[in-house]
Amino acid sequence: MAEFSRYEVYMLLNQPKPLWLSHLNLSGMDLRGVDLRGATLIKADLTGTHLEGVDLREANLGGATLQGSIIIGADLRKANLRGVNLRNCDLREANLAEADLYEADLAGANLLDANLGGADLTNANLTGANLLRANVPDYRILRAKSLTGATMPDGTRSD
Repeated sequence: MAEFSRYEVYMLLNQPKPLWLSHLNLSGMDLRGVDLRGATLIKADLTGTHLEGVDLREANLGGATLQGSIIIGADLRKANLRGVNLRNCDLREANLAEADLYEADLAGANLLDANLGGADLTNANLTGANLLRANVPDYRILRAKSLTGATMPDGTRSD
């Protein structure tokens, strides 16, 4: 995985869009408010990254690792999040409408007040996830691989 200095990352993020950032190590970076619309971040390492308010509409993050990242209020509409590691991420108020979360790992993720309207949760791991007040139809949640210990949108706990 490629590693860049903060300055090099800054220069990369200010290039003409869309960006190609696959296999890049951005772990622990503060990327609040960055415009990554349409970016390609396949298998990028974003572990513990601060992505609050980031625009990731239509971005391709297939197979990326975002474990423990802060993604509050981010715009992930129509993003490809297939197989992405979102374990223990803070996704409060994130907009994931029509996002592809097929086989994504959302164990322990906080999705309080998130918009998951039209999102594909097929085979997603929602073990221990907080979906309280999330906008997501029940039939989409039931496509998940695991809901053990998850808090459902209505506040009930899944067994």
